[in-house]
Amino acid sequence: MSDGNSKSDDLSSEFFQQMVEAVGVGVGIYGQDGRYIYVNDSYAELFSATPADLVGVAIWEVAPEVDPDTFDAYWNSFADGDTRQAETVHEYSGNRVPVATVTTQRTIDGVPYHFGTIKDITERKAQEREIQQQNERLENFAGLVSHDLRNPLNVAQGYVDMLQADIDRDELTLVDNALERMDSLVSELLQLARTNTPVGETDPVSLFDTVTKAWDSVATIDADLRLAGSDTQILADESRLRELFENLFRNAIEHAGADVEVTVEAQSDGFSVADDGPGIPPEERDRVFETGFTTNPDGTGFGLNIVQQIVTGHDWEIQVTESISGGARFVITGVKMVD
Repeated sequence: MSDGNSKSDDLSSEFFQQMVEAVGVGVGIYGQDGRYIYVNDSYAELFSATPADLVGVAIWEVAPEVDPDTFDAYWNSFADGDTRQAETVHEYSGNRVPVATVTTQRTIDGVPYHFGTIKDITERKAQEREIQQQNERLENFAGLVSHDLRNPLNVAQGYVDMLQADIDRDELTLVDNALERMDSLVSELLQLARTNTPVGETDPVSLFDTVTKAWDSVATIDADLRLAGSDTQILADESRLRELFENLFRNAIEHAGADVEVTVEAQSDGFSVADDGPGIPPEERDRVFETGFTTNPDGTGFGLNIVQQIVTGHDWEIQVTESISGGARFVITGVKMVD
């Protein structure tokens, strides 16, 4: 084939028509010998080349991840109609291009071909790298700020503890409370910064084990935890899931009081966290996940925003409703269960 826009003698009109329908998308077709027999302009232009330059070139000369020594095994691993997707890098004539590929094996007139569509994803990959770098810089900055703020806070807290041991003054209690609030703000600011990082690998985790660990890490001396339903294994980033529960538990204690009863219930497509506090008015339920929104003068307004970001990172959904006792109930759905 000398012209990427013309029909090869090896291709039937039916197969060629399928190529024509892929206008605007890079297209490459190769046979059982691994060499391109058809390339369209969109694909060739990725390398500042012409279709004629690429016709006859072996797939492994363009796609380095294809090993010529194992190409036969790769070819034979396809059944007719099989389709596979991949993100890789294609190279030709000194040009390297990140691409998303979709490869399908089709047999026309008894002859098998691999029909591939190739999309340039250079811009998306650059954006992903930029976001990753921004997240790393943000986390490093947050860690530095946290460290630099906590050092003087710890010194001040130490002196207040010493004074309280010798002096009974209401003013010292006010200072102590202010220092605790500052420490809470530092912790939640750092946590909020880290929620911009993607959710990590998801693995099967015990819902109730994670709930118990989160409960034990929060100041819940006078509060009660009740588990409802049957424990189940869910697919989640365990560290971030625990972080989600910790923030919901702190929210319950902050708004319902230290003696709140919290119920975590396993459901068929997720779980819920409910309390027996005053609840959240319907007109405020759409705003509770906004950064900085709080109805508690001592609250930071970060906790529920962190919860929402963790939920979104898992591709779950969260809804605020009312518990049986009239308190707040957070329902998380779209969770993948492990059989």
